[in-house]
Amino acid sequence: MEIKDKIKLLEDYLKDKKCILGFSAGSDSTLLAFILSRVSPDSLLVTVDNNMMPNGFIEYTVTKSKEFNLKHEIIKLNFIEDPEFISNNHKRCYNCRNLMYKNIRELPEFKEYDLFIEGTNLTDLLEDRPGVLILDKYDMISPLVECGITKDDVFNILDYYNINYSFNTTCLSTRVKTNESINKEKLSMVDTAEHILRKYVQQNNMRVRFDNYQAIISIDSPDELMNSEKLNKINKEFLELGFKRVFLDITGYTQTKFKYKTENDYFYYQLPYTIDINKTVDKINKKTKLEITKEKNEITYKDITIQKNGKIIISRKNNFYKKFNEILPYIKREI
Repeated sequence: MEIKDKIKLLEDYLKDKKCILGFSAGSDSTLLAFILSRVSPDSLLVTVDNNMMPNGFIEYTVTKSKEFNLKHEIIKLNFIEDPEFISNNHKRCYNCRNLMYKNIRELPEFKEYDLFIEGTNLTDLLEDRPGVLILDKYDMISPLVECGITKDDVFNILDYYNINYSFNTTCLSTRVKTNESINKEKLSMVDTAEHILRKYVQQNNMRVRFDNYQAIISIDSPDELMNSEKLNKINKEFLELGFKRVFLDITGYTQTKFKYKTENDYFYYQLPYTIDINKTVDKINKKTKLEITKEKNEITYKDITIQKNGKIIISRKNNFYKKFNEILPYIKREI
């Protein structure tokens, strides 16, 4: 499908529907905000100021909302005051979204809007992101998933229209190793360290991971830091912040790549989570009347087999990429 066709698909899906969009000004929510500005200009962007985001985050969301001429509200919360969140357990992304979306739903004007939407894209479903489980709780919709828009599609559409977005919109708590508690000191150290890093490298994706006061630098191309002078300067400044040691992850900043495998007469892809068979069947039934064969641990739908363990199997006579992207939006993961 061409870029223009995908844009039209998204525009048709959102046209004349007043939406509330959780807005971070990252690539996904920026694309949705742009589309809303074209087809549903009465929509509302909502940003949560939770004391967990990089410096300049809120200001940038304000600038982008004005650029799109869309209404914008900011909800101020302090996640540091929530014991469950600062424990930073394996449910941290679920807990984060729960706090944000709960407060968005409590806005006095919430019922004036047709859809409550967010920016998960199709490629995100290839990753182990338990935060998506909160969407059903709040009756939220992911238009990019519903329209089959991948991460590459998002970037291509933004490039097509020459639209800028923020590369730094992820919660700072995600930099802290899971199960290591969060506090203001650690978040401040990470934020300052990433600002320092930007003085020495000019790359889109860069993270400073926090592991028991050790800093692990992750960037797109580690080669840019393979310079003793740069490394010594970064090491000195990081140690002054309070880090005990500084490491460079030479594998680089990794992003999910779609790679399927072959087995006899079949293609297959292994998702990194288990699948809720019953909820997946329910979602398929809502979208199509085609026959589904359901067993305890798998579903057969058309010529696709979906196993509870996350394995998706498709006959080699088909275009795997096309078929896989058709079924992926229907898949519901287990809690």
